[in-house]
Amino acid sequence: MKRISILFCFLASYILSLASNLFAQSGWSEDMRLSYIQGYSYDPKAACCGDTVHLVWWEGYTDSQIHEEVFYKRSTDAGETWGADVMLSIEDEQTSVLSSIAVNQNNIHVVWQQQDVGICYRKSNDGGNSWLPIDTIPNGGSGNPSICVADSSVYVVAYRTDGKIIFSKSTDNGNSWLPSQEINFGIANKPRIKNLNSSQSILVLSCENLAYSVEIYCTTSTDAGETWSDSQCVSQYDSISGQRPAMDTDDSSGIHITWYDYKFSPYPWTGDIFYRASRDSGNSWEEIDSLTVEHRAVASDILVENNNLHLVWEDDRHGFNNNFEIYYRMSTDLGQTWRNEVRLTDTLNWSRRPSLACDGQYLHLFWFDLRDDPSNIVGEIYYKRKDLSGSIAETNKSSVVANLKFDVYPNPFGTDIRLQITDDRYKEIKNIKIFDISGKEVMVYEMKQKEREIRVDCKYLPAGVYFLQIEVGKERVIKKVVKIE
Repeated sequence: MKRISILFCFLASYILSLASNLFAQSGWSEDMRLSYIQGYSYDPKAACCGDTVHLVWWEGYTDSQIHEEVFYKRSTDAGETWGADVMLSIEDEQTSVLSSIAVNQNNIHVVWQQQDVGICYRKSNDGGNSWLPIDTIPNGGSGNPSICVADSSVYVVAYRTDGKIIFSKSTDNGNSWLPSQEINFGIANKPRIKNLNSSQSILVLSCENLAYSVEIYCTTSTDAGETWSDSQCVSQYDSISGQRPAMDTDDSSGIHITWYDYKFSPYPWTGDIFYRASRDSGNSWEEIDSLTVEHRAVASDILVENNNLHLVWEDDRHGFNNNFEIYYRMSTDLGQTWRNEVRLTDTLNWSRRPSLACDGQYLHLFWFDLRDDPSNIVGEIYYKRKDLSGSIAETNKSSVVANLKFDVYPNPFGTDIRLQITDDRYKEIKNIKIFDISGKEVMVYEMKQKEREIRVDCKYLPAGVYFLQIEVGKERVIKKVVKIE
């Protein structure tokens, strides 16, 4: 009888755990396979512009010879369907790997590492419909490139064979490149570059520093890369390596960096995901936070979306036999606190190297996966997305006093949008601000006439997701709207 009771408790606990995980995954779509080329697919990276999601990865396959080439595909409906594969590199015997992508409106910028050449660059000026010829970045390093873009300026970092970090810049949308410069990082690897505070001039660079012990370092530039601050050690300087940095920035001068470190792990080469934030453009840093406890985590990615941080990582806790799965955690207050982890994949074989992108309405997750062919060297690219409408609402509730009431119609809207102010304090409203999905203020409507019904002309705004903000005193209300063509 006692054994039956124990078995019942175990089954009940398992069912509750399963139900809890299913509930936690609410908002996430089913897994979708994106790559079908005979061979292996590796290292997906993506960027968004409105409902269009742009994806690059590199593919290994064999015909009469062995190839490793960079491929691109896109979705124009926020990940519902995907277009055909496009090879961006030249099919030859030289390897083209480790691609990185940045997008600004219809301008798509892609870099990758090519054997015996260095850093290759290719762009599309029409949203991925066509591609200009391949260019090379002069003296732009040789490996692990990372790219970001601000208006017509394009920034690339890569490492050189001697371990030096090389910074390259174009101020004319990638048509030409200024002379590259060396950034003093000692011996470094895996550089990452981001814009800070939606600015053309402030850049953040993080990487592994291998000079003494492998640790994560960060430096900033306030003049578009002309000069760089002294690098700071973000991870804990000790005899255990901090590896594989991931980084994103917010619009409040915040820098958010994650990496993995096995200082607390009894297992070799797997450990925990660590996180550290700066709220003041890298001038000071908060305490290091450990976001995992199972000691089986490796590669991570982090993404900022409004006041939310999204973290994904690969984790080998299931059987300890290369059965890596993708896990997820979220913070709704820019890393001050974190919600419970959620397991996102569940296959008999590994799911690895997760990568995030966001269009404001959905969080897009990419990874490579061995579920279809365990004999494959790596696997195929897989994808799923999370509906952010719930998280946006939660962010607004946590940071906004919502006594002020107003209605928005139509939504979605075309050339103009109308607001009905139902609060008696409508005469106190000074303006209506509109922000794009990155949090950048794109329009301000001044309330010259104090009326309850307001028409805002938005015909010059491109189609996409926006947020309307109204303030009265210390109260602020934000509502999400969608503009259609």
